[in-house]
Amino acid sequence: METLKSVLAIDIGGTKIAAGLVTADGALHRQKTIQARASQGGEAVMKRVIELALEFIRSAPPESGLAPQAIGLGTGGQVILGEGAIAFATSVIPGWSGMPVRRRLEEATGLPVQVENDANAMVIGEALFGAGKGHPLVVGITVGTGIGGGVALDQHIFHGAHGFSNNIGHMVINYRGKCCPCGQRGCLEAYASAPAMVSDFKKRVGRARLVNEFGLNPSKFGMKEIEQLARSGVVEAVAAITQGAEYLGIGLASILNLFDPDIVVVGGGAAQIGELYLSQVRSTAHQLALPTAASIPIMPAGLKNWANLVGAACIVWGKA
Repeated sequence: METLKSVLAIDIGGTKIAAGLVTADGALHRQKTIQARASQGGEAVMKRVIELALEFIRSAPPESGLAPQAIGLGTGGQVILGEGAIAFATSVIPGWSGMPVRRRLEEATGLPVQVENDANAMVIGEALFGAGKGHPLVVGITVGTGIGGGVALDQHIFHGAHGFSNNIGHMVINYRGKCCPCGQRGCLEAYASAPAMVSDFKKRVGRARLVNEFGLNPSKFGMKEIEQLARSGVVEAVAAITQGAEYLGIGLASILNLFDPDIVVVGGGAAQIGELYLSQVRSTAHQLALPTAASIPIMPAGLKNWANLVGAACIVWGKA
């Protein structure tokens, strides 16, 4: 395909749905983000994805060279390879399990569609165009509403024997611990995801301080507000971020020992906090890993929040 021909890339998470036009050189030419409203259920999310896709298709005139010829989609949940349907998804998006994403999107748009797990999309985007470029073995982890993981080996996604590998967020770090959206107890996601850090902050300050001192609606604030408070010196906000980072580091120590990667790339909203977060992740992971793994670099995603979109397009280009 010629470089100017574009793919419509879509990224579905528990909080947002992002879309953009990506060309074969990895460039993002246009993007838009909308709220996922995942609590409304899988069918509502699917309808919003279709509406967003049609908006992009209709607004890109053929003469621009950016009218998409295909759609690449990254989504939370385990994807049945070759079928583009969701084998299993956690309660982050209720009713997403079983959703025939590829079929629904192809029927609605008339374009061919490739579907991949969102963290797998992120890691291949980073391996080809981001912080992992030039490295043979890249581990990617996304920290947002959930925690996802992906492994790129020689610039190809490692899927495992049945297509469902890399569920780093569901490593059990405390088998009698907190309930996870997957239905199990003690998963890394239950301790290190954005909702886990928000919950931790709420407990530290209490409802009265949330409302009266910080002016926050207890049910309508997230990591952005906590990050702002942390940067302004609120001790409890710093502690919540540090605690979440420490838990992620605990999980990554095992990943370092298991995979011996060239690099670990951390993406998702939490990574955008920067060194306040990442320095603690590195410190914990390197302290707990075996000495031979203690110098493996842990870096933020070079493509930042757009790694998932670029990676979803790479899958369509046949680069994964």
